[in-house]
Amino acid sequence: MVGDLILFSPCLKILKDNFQNSHITLVCSEYNYQVAKNYKQIDKFLIIKKRSLFKNAIKHFKSLFLTKYNYLFQFDGKNSSYLISYFVRSRIKSTVCFVKQKKNFFNIKYKITRPMTFLLKIFYNNFIYSYESYDDDNIKLKVNYQKNYFNLLKSLNLKITSERNIFNLSTEFKVNFDNFYTNQINEKFYIFHFDEKWNNYKQSDYNKYLEIITKFSLKHKIIITTGIKNFIFYSDLIQKFPIYNFSNNKIQLVKDSTNKRIIILDKLPLNLLAYFIKNSEKNISTHSGPIVHISSAFNKSFIDVIPNSKNFELDRWIPITSDYKRINFENINKNFIDNLTL
Repeated sequence: MVGDLILFSPCLKILKDNFQNSHITLVCSEYNYQVAKNYKQIDKFLIIKKRSLFKNAIKHFKSLFLTKYNYLFQFDGKNSSYLISYFVRSRIKSTVCFVKQKKNFFNIKYKITRPMTFLLKIFYNNFIYSYESYDDDNIKLKVNYQKNYFNLLKSLNLKITSERNIFNLSTEFKVNFDNFYTNQINEKFYIFHFDEKWNNYKQSDYNKYLEIITKFSLKHKIIITTGIKNFIFYSDLIQKFPIYNFSNNKIQLVKDSTNKRIIILDKLPLNLLAYFIKNSEKNISTHSGPIVHISSAFNKSFIDVIPNSKNFELDRWIPITSDYKRINFENINKNFIDNLTL
């Protein structure tokens, strides 16, 4: 996930600051590469396709299995990533071990770990446990993923030189943003982002949210952005407002509407969406990864709108250095608009 990569991004600067002549190789997906390629701290990329793990391992055999590294950091929690990391030659291997508590048929609690404990101790010599029981209120189990990364680096006696997310804008989209802003916006604007996270919410939540967006647009310009995947309210949403998408290397009008105070930018490339995130007054979403982590990189104010039941789970994903606020759906009528302009 792109959000995971951006959450890890301060570590790239920390590594370069501590080892100025270091060479960093990043193993990533094709989708993450569109963001990762803009990081000047990365010297080499190994792109692994999800459905071609074995084929790609053979393709990058020398870099993955014959090259000797000083440090390996395996933080994304994917079983395929753990598997590859077992066979990478490295003096020090660091990882996060995820621990979940479950109950068996007899209602007896037991723990499972990813990776399994015996593999963890065989293949890694620097690790930290991350407890994933989101409904456990024990304060000792409350974690933050970014803090885990920093603690692992500290355990290697590395100086933490930065805690802010990093996102480098791609220069190829600057003209697209500048032209669109001048011709279609030309004023302060707020972003409301919709993506597949909305599949978890009710029709009443959606209706309430749209009502607030409409009221807010009476005084402020609104840009609704959408993720690359459709969601259950997508068809309804795109019927209501003007729609623009990115094709033939420019942002083009797809469907017009009489309401000009709210426009939809549909499925923009992530590197173009980042320009809008950076230049907005505030970014609002139901905890969308790009909104949360890119906003933090540019020190932009952002708001999560989520159910109360998700508070504990999402605490661990919030960047340490960020201008962050949260509003629960249960309280949305009471203070939502007020928080937008604070």
